[in-house]
Amino acid sequence: MPAGAHVGNLPAEETSFVGRQREVAEVVRMLGESRLVTLTGVGGVGKTRLALHVAGDLRSRFPDGVWFVELSSLREPALLGHAVSSVLRVAQQAGRSQMAVLVEFLARRRSLIVLDTCEHLVQGCAAMVETLLAASELRILVTSRCLLGLPGESCFQVEPLPIEGRYRPAAPSAGAPAMSGGPVAPSASVAPGGAVALFADRAASHVPGFVATPEVALLCRRLDGIPLAIELAAVRLRTLSVEQIMGRIDDRFDLLSSESSTGPPRHRTLRTAIGWSHELCEPLERLLWARLSVFAGDFDLEAAQAICADPDTGSETGLRRELVEDVLIALVEKSIVRRIDTGRAIRFRMLDTLREYGAEWLRELGECAQTRFRHRDYYLRLARRFDEEWFGPDQVAWYRRMNHELPNLRSALDHCLADPADPAEHAVGLDLAGRLAYFWMACGFISEGRHYLQRALAVSHASGASLSRALWACAWLADFQGDLDEANDLATECLSQSFSESDLAAAGWGTVCCANTGLHWGYVSEALAMYERARETHEDGGDRGAGLAYALTGQAYALTRLGRPEQALSCLRQQRSLCGSRGDIWLHSSGDWVRSLIELDRRDFPMADRFARTSLRAKHLLNDSLGMVMALASMARSAVGLGEMERSARLLGIGDLVERGFGLRHGPFEPDGLREEAEWRARAVLGDRAFEAEYAWGREQDIESALAYALTGDDVTGRP
Repeated sequence: MPAGAHVGNLPAEETSFVGRQREVAEVVRMLGESRLVTLTGVGGVGKTRLALHVAGDLRSRFPDGVWFVELSSLREPALLGHAVSSVLRVAQQAGRSQMAVLVEFLARRRSLIVLDTCEHLVQGCAAMVETLLAASELRILVTSRCLLGLPGESCFQVEPLPIEGRYRPAAPSAGAPAMSGGPVAPSASVAPGGAVALFADRAASHVPGFVATPEVALLCRRLDGIPLAIELAAVRLRTLSVEQIMGRIDDRFDLLSSESSTGPPRHRTLRTAIGWSHELCEPLERLLWARLSVFAGDFDLEAAQAICADPDTGSETGLRRELVEDVLIALVEKSIVRRIDTGRAIRFRMLDTLREYGAEWLRELGECAQTRFRHRDYYLRLARRFDEEWFGPDQVAWYRRMNHELPNLRSALDHCLADPADPAEHAVGLDLAGRLAYFWMACGFISEGRHYLQRALAVSHASGASLSRALWACAWLADFQGDLDEANDLATECLSQSFSESDLAAAGWGTVCCANTGLHWGYVSEALAMYERARETHEDGGDRGAGLAYALTGQAYALTRLGRPEQALSCLRQQRSLCGSRGDIWLHSSGDWVRSLIELDRRDFPMADRFARTSLRAKHLLNDSLGMVMALASMARSAVGLGEMERSARLLGIGDLVERGFGLRHGPFEPDGLREEAEWRARAVLGDRAFEAEYAWGREQDIESALAYALTGDDVTGRP
């Protein structure tokens, strides 16, 4: 890894970090003494910002990474392990729980994980944290409004910012008008880094040259020093003076005091500040704020327009679709919504506290159900587009987009499957889970996909194409998780259902799933016959895209295993032509891997390396971890044949790294002994000591640097 690089995923700090030096030092000290530290405090007090800053300061102490796991959008405790694994790039492993895979991955690593916003999943988080800490040297920093309640948990209460001391007036600058509340400067005795400093810092970004006045200290005291409330107030300096802001805030407090509010004072203060910001928004801005609360995590403009605009009735009033962009920008300017530049697209997000407030207003408006339905329908349409366009030239873009949208897809699925007495919703959920089949299969979400498909199949009584698709998709996933009996049962049910419905696409995929299971059971000849039958079914009117390409890939692999390379190459020519004409890389790269095995059998090692390397490049782009491991094994054996023993040892180490990094075992379709043969040949030439050194080099890199080496042959890690 290049000097100065860090492993992990900490987001960049978008604004300056003001104050909190004592808190930062104390939390750092606590993490040095305790493996579990929980930051608690009211909403908006700055728990997440403090945790991120501390984590950034500690990156050099954790060679295996500092990782930020945001949990506010997650509602299923059963998916906690998947959420953490997704951030750490730990893929599912056949036949094992995701928690077991995660524990194994972390066992030998020195990492820090920040679990952000745990209060709605306290029991699930506590169970997960307890399991992870018991089996590793991991350290965990938690943000939550309440403790996890675990033995050895250290608690740090994040308090509001202190209000700095007295201010003395400053001389007006030349030409400045003499007016009440003009610029003033802090006295020399003022302690830096408190609430006034935060207000001044944020105000300066809206009003260049702003200098705090004595009224600012009064305002910050009125807001109890809560950072979120202060930042919301500072935004208003674009249109209001400090004195006017004070008046608006006082009006809100008077209203709140007249109500029967029993919450803690600081909760009431924050709610007052948010409510005041809400009142200062234009009516359409308030409406959009409420409707945006339906999103889990971040979202893009297209989704906001589709879900939050009024239905198209031809009316010239209301929140029309063409107005959503301008209203959304206005909310960004008021710091209600945050703009996120991912490098490839612009997305938006609301802080949890502001989302919760918007959700309350959505209920007050009586729009919860209809907005939730629009959210569900939008993501169902997106999933259908993904399904229809997956076997095409935009697979990498689709993978990245659906990965971004995963929190909202989960939310839509959970909504559909939540009510046990709503068959209409169950049918939509079944369709949605099935339409994501290629995402579950090709992009590293095998276990999570099976989780949702099993839930949908358990509650839905729908029939037709949605049921058949869910059955074969779940069979495929169960097969690659090692549950062969269940996979066979699901595939058999799919065939029965598809034949009764004359659904040739589902019949072809069901037959493919039976062939996969046959291969796993060791019945290669029988599997070959089933792949041939699946190919014929797809050619006769089934799925002439991905279904046909997959059947041809399986057929070519089975023929290779049976020692019939010419027939295998004939299948691959047809497969490559089909994939190439559509722009597919997922199955095209699987065909490249099969071709590398054929070239290994022929002892054409340069050609074998070329095809395996091409396969690895595509698998990496799609996060297809199983495909990466198998391509690396073929490359390691090719390197031995080329006399590159050190490179072979490194590639074997990188294969081990990817297996550990993604939580895999050996690929079930990998020819017996491929890696073993590469190892003993390389070890025989290098000797045990040299082999182990090169193997360890490959295993100890970060995954991105290691894969860059595998693909280019260049050491990009800065190793002398």
